[in-house]
Amino acid sequence: MSFTTAPIHDMLIRIKNAYMARRTSVSGVYHSAFKENVLKLLKEYGFIIDYTVDATNGEKKYITITLKQVGGNADDIPVIKFFSKPSRPWYVGYKQIRSVANGKGIGILSTSEGLMAAHVAKKRKLGGELLAEIY
Repeated sequence: MSFTTAPIHDMLIRIKNAYMARRTSVSGVYHSAFKENVLKLLKEYGFIIDYTVDATNGEKKYITITLKQVGGNADDIPVIKFFSKPSRPWYVGYKQIRSVANGKGIGILSTSEGLMAAHVAKKRKLGGELLAEIY
């Protein structure tokens, strides 16, 4: 495994690639509290089934993600659109937040009150850094 400068991007792309390969799990993802919060959102909105944190190598922790079963339909594979990058954060006000895929997806927004779905942040009139949209 190698070091990446965009760990959230790396985790989301691993999930998408696993869905495209019709796998049922993703393992070997380095653990962080931020990644765990992103996974809580994905689990809450049905993009993944579950995740577990494994302490296999002393102090290093890894995350194993259990995915939904993908049939032959290509619509089951999530589409991920990134906005913020390590070199260029993408901030939005609550008035600029729009629905994702006509309500079928979620936007992941990092606000002053924590990580939340974009439509929840809009209801609470919170802006923040728009990380990605998944639908």
